[in-house]
Amino acid sequence: MVVPAYCSTASGRVFRLVRSSRLVAPDRVRYVLRAEPITNAAAAPRELAREIDAEFIRDKIANRQAVPTPELTFEALWAELRSDLDVRDV
Repeated sequence: MVVPAYCSTASGRVFRLVRSSRLVAPDRVRYVLRAEPITNAAAAPRELAREIDAEFIRDKIANRQAVPTPELTFEALWAELRSDLDVRDV
């Protein structure tokens, strides 16, 4: 799955999807996926975020498990955001 630049709901509302990530602590990264409405500028944007801790990554590596990449993190956020947009659209 790939996170698109734009999406639309069943009722026709269109959103621009903005991805961002930033270091929030020396060992912590925050990933944010934001849906900004295009067709209705007065509507509030929707946003989901996930923070990944460096210790979590080190533990995954030590146990020879799959490490979540930034792209996989954004794809997981997109799946949640898509569901949220569809539920609110009803």
